[in-house]
Amino acid sequence: MTVIDYKKLKVGGTFLIFGQVFQALLAFAVNLVLVRYIFPDEFGRFALALAGASIVYSVISPRINVLIIRRPEAANDDKAKDLLFSAMTLETLAATLIIFLWLAFSGNAGPWEILLVGAVGLRHWTDLNKAFFERTMPYRQLAILETGASTGGHLLALAMAFTGFGWVVLVVREAMVSLVNLWGLRQVGGLTIRRLKWLGVAQWQELFKEARGVWLDGVLEGNFQRLTILLAGLLGGEATAGLFFQAQRLAGVPHQVLSPIAYRILANWFGRTEDAKARRKGRDKFLLFLAPPLILAGVLTVPFADPVVPWLFGETWLGVADILAAMFGMVSFWSLFEVLKAYCLSTRQSVKLFGGRIVQYVGLLAPTAAGFAGWISADIALGIGLSSAYFFAFLFILVLLHLEEKKES
Repeated sequence: MTVIDYKKLKVGGTFLIFGQVFQALLAFAVNLVLVRYIFPDEFGRFALALAGASIVYSVISPRINVLIIRRPEAANDDKAKDLLFSAMTLETLAATLIIFLWLAFSGNAGPWEILLVGAVGLRHWTDLNKAFFERTMPYRQLAILETGASTGGHLLALAMAFTGFGWVVLVVREAMVSLVNLWGLRQVGGLTIRRLKWLGVAQWQELFKEARGVWLDGVLEGNFQRLTILLAGLLGGEATAGLFFQAQRLAGVPHQVLSPIAYRILANWFGRTEDAKARRKGRDKFLLFLAPPLILAGVLTVPFADPVVPWLFGETWLGVADILAAMFGMVSFWSLFEVLKAYCLSTRQSVKLFGGRIVQYVGLLAPTAAGFAGWISADIALGIGLSSAYFFAFLFILVLLHLEEKKES
């Protein structure tokens, strides 16, 4: 039976939250400077390249980190660790090769695009590897490491922007954060290196069978955010993608601050708490705690987006305000949805989560269709789509869980 050190979890969680708050504030401040030096179409170029690369990793990866976190102690032997380490390494190499080939055949294999793909690949592998260390809940060390990496990347981007490097500072920032994350994980003793083995077809099939629910959700989740960027680029070009990228970042600030609780800590806690009643009680308690301030933040987004965004970003980014106001539902319900996601994945209720994802895509695409038809502005339609997507997906899963639990009681 797993014994959870709640004092260690509380201290580590506090460090993670403060680290995320600091990262969010620093990212916000640095972004205010970068938008003065980088134009919307340049941000859009970066966002589209990042979204395209990330989609490939999302599809290829069976989410080895989740398998590591939720594996019972009795099954976490050297053989299992070798298997999982080999799988994460081989999947990263395969995905990176596919993206490089795609860049080459599409004629977009410039040095900065190659560097961006390398940075995303390294971050992907490091995040998977980190799960071996995270099983022990060392959130204090991880908070310091992740905050340090983020700070270094932002400060480097800021210095380069002042010297006139343009949009490439965004790529260099990604590379810097990836390298410091890897180096820092090694410095705190959290980097796991195991014997690399070639996995046969049967082993890959077994891994994907174990992870199919997690993998499917990961594909739907990861591609959901990236799909919106690609749709924005399709509907309005790189400039629209850049405006939408900025609005999405602003709408995601509350979730960025709360994500250590809403997903990382709760996923670990749900997965290692064996009392079903205690899990349900903890889930509902966190939802009731988070809902009031998040809903208030979403409501306030609508009247305050218009005066605040131009004042902060300048007239060049005026279009961000209306998109951000349309994303009020994303502000309110993203973190609440992530709590339910963590619960479903940890309790192996991936069918309910899959249903929520379908509702999420329908919620996104229905308003987007109005944008394609020309009834409303395409970027506003996408913003409304994100709001309805997160609200209806959260509501759908919450109702399903409570209906089933009512039958059981």
